[in-house]
Amino acid sequence: MSRRARFAAIAAGAALVLLVAWWLKPWEPGRIVAPPPEIVEDLDLDDLLGASSISVPVRVDLRTLVAEVEREVPTEWGTEEQPVEVDGHGRTDALLRLTRSPFRAELDGSSATLSTTVAYRIEATYDLPLLPDLNLGCGSDGEEPPRLDITLAAPISLTSDWRLATDTRVERVAAASTEERDRCEVTFAGFDITGRVEDAARGYLEEHTAAIDSLVGEADVRSSFEEWWNVLREPVALGESVWLELRPRGIRRGAIRGEGDVVEISAQLEAAPHIVLGDRPDRWPEPLPPLREGVDEGGLDVLVEAMAEYPATSRRLSEALAGTEVSAAGRRMVIGSLAVSGIGGGRLAMEVDVGGDVEGRLYLVGTPVYDPVAGDVSVPDLHFSVETSNLLLASASWTLEAPLDRLLRERARWPVDLAVAWAGDRLAEGLNRTLTPGVRLSGTVDTVRVVRVAAMRRGLIVHATASGRATLHVER
Repeated sequence: MSRRARFAAIAAGAALVLLVAWWLKPWEPGRIVAPPPEIVEDLDLDDLLGASSISVPVRVDLRTLVAEVEREVPTEWGTEEQPVEVDGHGRTDALLRLTRSPFRAELDGSSATLSTTVAYRIEATYDLPLLPDLNLGCGSDGEEPPRLDITLAAPISLTSDWRLATDTRVERVAAASTEERDRCEVTFAGFDITGRVEDAARGYLEEHTAAIDSLVGEADVRSSFEEWWNVLREPVALGESVWLELRPRGIRRGAIRGEGDVVEISAQLEAAPHIVLGDRPDRWPEPLPPLREGVDEGGLDVLVEAMAEYPATSRRLSEALAGTEVSAAGRRMVIGSLAVSGIGGGRLAMEVDVGGDVEGRLYLVGTPVYDPVAGDVSVPDLHFSVETSNLLLASASWTLEAPLDRLLRERARWPVDLAVAWAGDRLAEGLNRTLTPGVRLSGTVDTVRVVRVAAMRRGLIVHATASGRATLHVER
């Protein structure tokens, strides 16, 4: 063997000895510190709910309407320029003057009844055959004037452009009593023209009911509706960084009923109420829409947003899993502590401090989901981040065989019931409060059900639907 060959053989043997020695030496722990995963933008969470229904019994004080009619309807009817004519046999000329008392208002279902007593005076000249003209009169020359009771019926409705509408009709015109003083009678001539006066008064009123309806339609009620609608557009503070948004979308009109001096319009507010966390939301943009017909039996569904904060979740998981061991290839890895954080895109990162045969900080990433059967949150697709996997493959590949990721997928679970209960309590508070003087909410919360969890950078957002009933009381 040549000298060069002997040297090559010695070198190869030395290399083999060194390789065997390295393989047989005891394992010394290494330290692996993986970089945290990249942070990306949060998901834009879509709206899970359609419109809900909130009962709105809108009350309109009838006295306001009566005052409008009282102010505009004359208290005296019949002048020489605009006479109230009275038909009669042989009449050549007649002038009827009527003076009314203030209107009295009552409600009968959806119809307002306006009543007044009218005192009248009449002067008439009759052309009698073969006799001189006869001047007749009632209520003149110091006589106590006869009276008529007049009743107007005015069914009330609300138009799509938020105006009150009436269809006034003359319901009754009759002598105020059966007493002699309320008869227009010329006894020596045998004339009793009370009925003709009633007919004349009825005809005059029927000619002017359209004017009354026009007055009612001009009354400003829209501004009252706009006032409380604008109140509903504002978010309601329920606590620090907790807001109730009613998000009104439309109003439907139901039955109209009368109660005392108040007209109550049964209405239904269509809204998409949310309880949200964070900064004060912007004012809801939609102005008062046209009024639509027909209410339904829909209830209240509220999207409730709660948040399970990552520090609390991290403490819970660390308490549950610290000290847990996993092993592979005769080596072991021990969980020290865990920290959960949001990394955007609907995913979270789980930072795991480990000890044992490898020390350091590892990162796993995944998308949390809610388990309605168990009532808790887990991360079923949890896996090592790309950066962590690359480091482990390069320096401690055996750790990839250790079931750490599988263990965390199975056992890293945490409840969100406290967050949901908290949000349900905030909703109950929000549904029972005065929004502004004259506008008050009242309601009940029946059930709260988790429908989604989403990992956001600020925390684990829990969305639940709360069902119940709510009424908006508008006292104007």
